[in-house]
Amino acid sequence: MKKPGQPYSGFADIYDQIMCSVDYEAWADYVEQLLNRFSKNPRSLVDLACGTGNSTLPFARRGYLTAGVDLSPEMLERARSKTAQNGLRANFFEQDLRRLDLPEEYDLALLFQDGFNYILSEKELSEAINQVYQALKPGSLFIFDLTRPSLRSDGDTGNVSWADQDDYALIVESSYSSKEDLWSARLTVFQKLENGFYRKFQEMHHEKDHDPDLVARLLEKTGFKLLDIYPSFSLEPAGSSEPKLTFVAET
Repeated sequence: MKKPGQPYSGFADIYDQIMCSVDYEAWADYVEQLLNRFSKNPRSLVDLACGTGNSTLPFARRGYLTAGVDLSPEMLERARSKTAQNGLRANFFEQDLRRLDLPEEYDLALLFQDGFNYILSEKELSEAINQVYQALKPGSLFIFDLTRPSLRSDGDTGNVSWADQDDYALIVESSYSSKEDLWSARLTVFQKLENGFYRKFQEMHHEKDHDPDLVARLLEKTGFKLLDIYPSFSLEPAGSSEPKLTFVAET
């Protein structure tokens, strides 16, 4: 049996369709609310784990000098295409968060879409945080989200969900391991081709439930000053039960 592929390889073809309900302009609005709260007015930013550019382009439209980074060449191909189609400017780099090698330093770094959750060990998470720190100018902000898979799961039992659309069918088989603090999902996609046939492919996705206190310690160990943690899309203080958090840290 053929092994599932790397995350966001074949999935890139239908990613935008699946995420069509996400309001990326609202993401940008939220980031700017946080910037205003901490009296920051960045000129340049790097959008880490940018995917197909949906989270990047709103900032390019708003006049920021914008760059995007992602590990998937398939996702970046679509990001570059959309940028050109919209008459915008943004640089995109195929790089790993743990080994960034960007051509310049930025005033702001963003990391949404569970980017840190895909890093599965404390050592590699520490490396990634350090790489982001090195990519920023002094006094810059790093704003990122952190998903808590244990707070959205049904314990260690498995779960199956699906979507059946005109152009594709998607089956998601997911489970959470409390022993490893790890959420895993096998995605099976049947994508309709122009000739009427279907292409089947599979991907495996794993997300680590990193403890927020650990992330805070790693930020401060690297040199960041943790300014605050919020429930995502909120400006209220975070508690202990939110399934997604937003961190704001300063170099």
